[in-house]
Amino acid sequence: MIVKKLDRSTWIWVALGVIILGIAGATLWSAYDTKPEVTATKETSVRVPDFSLTNQQGKPLALSDMMGKIWVADFIFTNCPTICPAMTAEMARLQSEFVAEPVYFVSFSVDPARDTSEVLSRYAKEYGADDRRWHFLTGEKEGIYELAKDGFSLAAGHKGSEILHSTRFVLVASDGQIYGHYDSRSQPAMLRLRRDIKTLLQK
Repeated sequence: MIVKKLDRSTWIWVALGVIILGIAGATLWSAYDTKPEVTATKETSVRVPDFSLTNQQGKPLALSDMMGKIWVADFIFTNCPTICPAMTAEMARLQSEFVAEPVYFVSFSVDPARDTSEVLSRYAKEYGADDRRWHFLTGEKEGIYELAKDGFSLAAGHKGSEILHSTRFVLVASDGQIYGHYDSRSQPAMLRLRRDIKTLLQK
């Protein structure tokens, strides 16, 4: 009887140990997995490469037009049913918060075949975009993908018929240098973005 009781007790402790280790492992993975979402990296030595695209008004916009300006960039597309509406709504909040400051916004479409200037214009109006400060850009797809990956260090591409792109915003300083990356889904990252914008405005 004593052996049976010990065996049963041992199994109970083993089971509890497995549960505790499982919880600890899940917690550690969660912490590791979300770390990139809340950490903004300052990359002052990385400069945005030159680009020349077309905005929602059908006008050309190049990097030279953004020089001397502080701006926030992201990559979205108008038919996106998942993360893009939240990203664009967050960008709209930034536009409202910095309405009295010289801060600009640029949203690059990763589905330029469908996102013509006319489509982007309608989309911009839905979010109350100020055409003078918030540009929605379209152009040649491969060039935009290359700009996202090699220029902004952001994911962009296709997986079958699915369009993939990063949820991060990128803050660009007035000299064209990338100041940091911020996950638009992370409140701490968005708070840091706001603080960093204010820091750049004071320089």
